[in-house]
Amino acid sequence: MYITSLANESRRYREDQVAERDAREHEQEKLAYNGCWITVRSGVIAKMNGMDMASMGGMDMGSQSLFVSTNQAIARGYWYGIASITGLFTIIRLVSIAQTRHRLRRQEKDAHCIPSRPRSFFSQAYATATATIRELSYAQPIYFTGRISKYFSPLPVGKWLVLAAYWTVILIFLWSNTILKPKDAMYAYKWEKVGFRAAWVTIAQIPFIYLLSMKFSPLTFLTGTSYERINWLHRWTARTVFLTAIVHWSFFLHEWWLADFVALEIKMMPMVRYGFGAFGTIAWMVLSGFGFFRAMSYETFVAQHIAAAAVLLWLLFCHVPAYARWNVWLSVAFIAFDWSMRIVWNTLRNTHLLGGSKMRAPGYSARLEALPGDMVRLTISGTDFSWKAGQHMYLTIPRLRPLELHPFTIANAPSTSKEGCSDLTMLVKARSGFSKSLHKAALKSQDTGRTYRALLSGPWGVPPDLRSYETVVLIGSSSGASFVVPLLQELVAKRTCVRKISLHWIIRHGEHLEWYGDTLTSIVESARACGVSVQITVHVTQVLGAGSSVVTDGMELKEATSHPVVEVETRSDQSSSSASMSSAEDEKTPLSRAHLPRTSSLTIANSSRPTVENMIRPAVEAALGETAVVVCGGLSITAQARTFVAALSDERAVHKGTGAQGLFLFTETYGW
Repeated sequence: MYITSLANESRRYREDQVAERDAREHEQEKLAYNGCWITVRSGVIAKMNGMDMASMGGMDMGSQSLFVSTNQAIARGYWYGIASITGLFTIIRLVSIAQTRHRLRRQEKDAHCIPSRPRSFFSQAYATATATIRELSYAQPIYFTGRISKYFSPLPVGKWLVLAAYWTVILIFLWSNTILKPKDAMYAYKWEKVGFRAAWVTIAQIPFIYLLSMKFSPLTFLTGTSYERINWLHRWTARTVFLTAIVHWSFFLHEWWLADFVALEIKMMPMVRYGFGAFGTIAWMVLSGFGFFRAMSYETFVAQHIAAAAVLLWLLFCHVPAYARWNVWLSVAFIAFDWSMRIVWNTLRNTHLLGGSKMRAPGYSARLEALPGDMVRLTISGTDFSWKAGQHMYLTIPRLRPLELHPFTIANAPSTSKEGCSDLTMLVKARSGFSKSLHKAALKSQDTGRTYRALLSGPWGVPPDLRSYETVVLIGSSSGASFVVPLLQELVAKRTCVRKISLHWIIRHGEHLEWYGDTLTSIVESARACGVSVQITVHVTQVLGAGSSVVTDGMELKEATSHPVVEVETRSDQSSSSASMSSAEDEKTPLSRAHLPRTSSLTIANSSRPTVENMIRPAVEAALGETAVVVCGGLSITAQARTFVAALSDERAVHKGTGAQGLFLFTETYGW
């Protein structure tokens, strides 16, 4: 026991010695910083006693001029990088446009060729590089489907690679040549150097965040990427700014704490208070922008987000020095241009000045129709503008909810009448808020035939251009048909390089056929004229009750069965020479299969939910040229499609010497 007691006393003595040494070193460091800060702050306080704070430029900290030139160069380098990446994607877009036009010209000259097959060394090299990038970027192997957990689903691999590259650049800018050694002549400013560098890295990203939020964006004009498809990058850039801002204020705060200057700094320097206010605003915007909170009340989110964005710019204007305010003014310029263009365009759209039609009342007449499954079909007759299949419009009906503007996919392709107008339809699933009000109004107007005045904004979005592909696979889950069916309508209506189209529509109940039953039948019938093989399969996943049936446009889906119960088939007419080709000739020239008669059919089957592989693989393996796969639905089906297409491309060694042709994937999910 005596030996144990001596050991404990010895251990406590050593601990006391270490604590005393640490306290002495801290006090020496604190005194050293006090000496530095007394010199610096004496000049600052003298300035504050003799002039107004506004004339100091907000952030005149005495030593910041030592780092200005380097930090400004880094801020410029950041924007040079943004411009370079934008230029790269612009070049890729131009190459894609040229490739599409070349394929269409080849198709016009020779109707029996497969334009999407590479023919030269350069086209083969480009196809191989494209296939490799797609295989790396498409996959999304991990996703969640729970009510809360789905908001924590990881991004697709391609987006993670983009973020990894972005974060690498930010880290290089943040930490390059900022860590000072004790022997360095500027060692007394080691905390300030990092703090100022982080400030510049943070403020340089602010305009980029506002640029990514624009609808009338130069990024869309140059790269052909729609605003909603880069919204994820807008959110992640804001989260990055949140982290770099923490580095900025934490290093300064630590220095003030070492100099015992925290309270006086906050009291004497208003710009510090504005800075913490700006950080708090960013923190709030990042938190409230989380998917779960956006979904709770989207209208509230949008209103407060716009207000917070305006407050942030004011706080930053008051916080940063005059020579750094160009970042704030650039952000203001982006927002001013975007909103000005929106106001002008929407005014011209709803006053019909853009359409060149006769004098009409402002807005458009909207007719509402309640459909099974709590669905509403909104039809606007006599639109005086055109759109592309897959685009969306923002809709507001002042009589129902005057202050709400909501985006909905245009559920049909444009079909111009003799008067130069066409009907525009939207399919809206009644959930809550605005969509629920639409459904109630549709139920009331069934008997009265009442119409509502609607205001439109758009069309918006850059849908995929499918004209240059040989085979197209379209997959829509439930209301996702409003995205893929118009694409099918457009392909059937025009002459393109497409030879075979497969559409899979997954619905729960047979009564949901009423949403698109007439349209699908019409597409099959018109496929004969365009010379395209169209295979439409409607998968009804819920078993019907005993003896029940659903009838739509003469087609009847009866009690559940494991086999297709409805099939409409048409056969396109081909020249007798093509139809009489011998099997020997077909074996000799694989491309001659394109000469065979094409069949179009509509199959409605009551079965379990089909797998992504069963819907995609058969069409891809039968394709003679490049295949486009378009999927619209929830996170589950889009993530599965991403992972499967990437794996299938790798399995078939697309454009890597096997002869397997390219695979392009475009996914559209519910919500943004």
